[in-house]
Amino acid sequence: MNRYMIMALTGVLCIPGLAQAEDSPWAASLIAGLESYPDSEFSSMSRGGGISLIWDDLRYDNTYQLNQNYVRARATYYVERDSEKYDNDRYRDSMDLRASYQRPFATFGQDDAYLVSLHGRYEGHYNSQQLEEYEQLAVVGLSLNRRFSDVNHYDLGLIAGVGYSEEEKDDDWPREEMGRGEEPLNRTGFGYLLEWSNQYTFAHSGVQLGVKLTHFDGNWHYDAGQFYTMDRFTVEVVTPLANANNLLHFTSQYISRDYELDLLGFEDTLYRVAVEYVHYF
Repeated sequence: MNRYMIMALTGVLCIPGLAQAEDSPWAASLIAGLESYPDSEFSSMSRGGGISLIWDDLRYDNTYQLNQNYVRARATYYVERDSEKYDNDRYRDSMDLRASYQRPFATFGQDDAYLVSLHGRYEGHYNSQQLEEYEQLAVVGLSLNRRFSDVNHYDLGLIAGVGYSEEEKDDDWPREEMGRGEEPLNRTGFGYLLEWSNQYTFAHSGVQLGVKLTHFDGNWHYDAGQFYTMDRFTVEVVTPLANANNLLHFTSQYISRDYELDLLGFEDTLYRVAVEYVHYF
């Protein structure tokens, strides 16, 4: 566990210096959430809570500007009350590290409304998402962004890139019931990522509604006959509390994975819901 804690903390602490307090990218959050595999008759409903350290140059209601650098990073430590029943030695705590870099470098369209950006991201999960022992995804690609604005704001984002994925299952059932060792449960290889995101922000209240669909398709340089596909659908609502430095964040998420063989004995489909309080310093 220690090497992943160091990885997460280093990723946050090495980000550039603090901005002005009134528009600080630094934040911390408290999270409470539920997750389960509804297709598994005996799967547990995991309940837990966690804390996050956040650096976000964009924050939640701003838009990208040409030739500016944007770093968005989050390190989360999470503790579960009910860990997955199929894994006898599963730890109750987990960690996530997410970081992205984006730099708009070109514009096109009427009034240069469309921004083309260089996009890079890293997602690392340790003992997270119940049956995932370890997972990481690194992506490099291009992003297209546009803000449609009158009184309210509608932000559209598209990302296309190539990525490296590594996934390790931590589950007793395939070993005990199917006789499969650890190696057949793991996936490592390259693929492509597509992401479509929408945010609609109400100017008078600051409430933001968001929908995001992420697809990773891994088919290159996997072991013979192997592949790994991940689809993640996210719905979010962000509500300012008194001001934009205090936010209440509601999230519902659907994660579906597919492989060339049955790794779990049931559909690898995870549902998550969470509520988060975010404070910018």
